[in-house]
Amino acid sequence: MKKVLLLGYGDIAQRTAPLLVASGWQVVGACRNPNRKPVLPGVELTTADANHEQDLRELLEQQFDAIVITLTPSDYSREGYHQGYVVPCRHLQHLLHQQAKSPRVLYVSSTGVYGQRDGEWVDEQSPTEPDSDSGDMLLQAEQVILGSAAVTSVLRCSGIYGPGRERLQQQLKAGTATITPAWTNRIHSDDVAGFIAYLLEHSEHQEPVYIVTDNEPLLQADAYQRMADKHGIDISGLARTDQVGPRGSKRLRNTKLRTTGYTLKHPSL
Repeated sequence: MKKVLLLGYGDIAQRTAPLLVASGWQVVGACRNPNRKPVLPGVELTTADANHEQDLRELLEQQFDAIVITLTPSDYSREGYHQGYVVPCRHLQHLLHQQAKSPRVLYVSSTGVYGQRDGEWVDEQSPTEPDSDSGDMLLQAEQVILGSAAVTSVLRCSGIYGPGRERLQQQLKAGTATITPAWTNRIHSDDVAGFIAYLLEHSEHQEPVYIVTDNEPLLQADAYQRMADKHGIDISGLARTDQVGPRGSKRLRNTKLRTTGYTLKHPSL
């Protein structure tokens, strides 16, 4: 039986785990506080801190066939991002060089590594010049883990939405959101999980980077209107600005994702 480590056991890992169990994988979820996580059939939860090399060393003694890395920072400072993303990847890079058989590695990152602000079309070959601390640290972590001995793919996800991610919906309802002229990009959490499971089941797809986003970039005004219509919210009174916000403005291409044969469950918002 193939064995996979889900390093970091938040929402995306919890959505991915049942898909892998159903495909016959032995699934181990590792995080700091597994007692706070839901118990899912077929998933073994274990305590481990990705910042501690000894914890990772003990985990990797299990000889996993694959590792899926979904990390979150302990706080949202530059140092928090460094400790949350870069340090664990350095530990893993070091330990993977010592493995007799390297596992397949999927590292879930963000399209925040792109700093484009003028509505440019962006793909995996576009320049990565992040203009935020989180984007900078994510890019450093990508470079570190791509330098490991394992066959690694980085999944750069656009804005993830889905159950449990209602912050924007709440802002729209409260009338506190502001409409900017930016292009935005979205991906449903079920498709992030679905693509992870798909890549592990179809090991012939080994591109170093995949942009994980849906088929339709939207102007922010259109994205907000679709969400408002879906939830019966009136957004006619929202404030507007002609300034692009801190997330920039870009249109993401998902050609490489679609070329793998994966079919999006939510092709647009």
